[in-house]
Amino acid sequence: MGFQFAGSLSGAAPIVRRYQIGETMYVGQLVMPGTFTLTHGGHVQIADVANTAYEETQPLIGIVTAVADKSRTYVAASSGTQGYGDRSTYTITQATIAANLGTGLSGGGEVDVTKIVPFDTLVKGPIYNTVWGTALTELVVTTADSGGTTITAAGDAITDMTDAFPTAYCRSGANRGHYRVVTTCTSTTVSTVVIPFPYGIVAGDVFVVAACRLGWGSMQLCTGADAIDGDIIQTYYHPVDYHEINLEESGKEYAVFSTIAGFGAPA
Repeated sequence: MGFQFAGSLSGAAPIVRRYQIGETMYVGQLVMPGTFTLTHGGHVQIADVANTAYEETQPLIGIVTAVADKSRTYVAASSGTQGYGDRSTYTITQATIAANLGTGLSGGGEVDVTKIVPFDTLVKGPIYNTVWGTALTELVVTTADSGGTTITAAGDAITDMTDAFPTAYCRSGANRGHYRVVTTCTSTTVSTVVIPFPYGIVAGDVFVVAACRLGWGSMQLCTGADAIDGDIIQTYYHPVDYHEINLEESGKEYAVFSTIAGFGAPA
């Protein structure tokens, strides 16, 4: 399962609308308006346009929470692709559309979208490394730091964070359970924090770093817009407000966020 409705800050009930798809879509994907690919003729499309201009101007409008049409099929999740379940297949073939007609449905492929209300709707999403099912890299410390501000470990792929700071979490060692905002990732092996961890960092400690932080930040999506990309330089992103980040267990990392409307990208 990809993204899920996780409630609202105001306590409002979820708002669900049925839309015709402009491309094949799956439960758990985030969607944006279908205005980018007008030639496809759908109301919604997957929120995966790889251009920062579109991701800043095309809002995240909802989560695919059900497939409405008769052509619904199930596709098992597979590591390295996407965590797919129920699927609605996009088609422009008249005979296929006619065969898929059902009561109240167009036959051309439809999904139920739970609307994302800016500043209010809470969305929960898994955090992966670039693609669905690939857990964030665990960083095993190679060089101690008694001041608790420098994590030196092979395997840190976040080399720069220009638009939002990542978060470091200690999984093993004296600092286990503590989170800190990483303020610089100046190389492939070193991440530093300004607010020190309470205890010294020693060789063998295990950390994980994710490209998100509590409060206002930015979110880049994995391929298919069904998970948060936690290990990337932020270039094509959506401005969001993170309410919870959980990096406790490998392969089960997640975040809860709401979207921000009427503002540009975070500085």
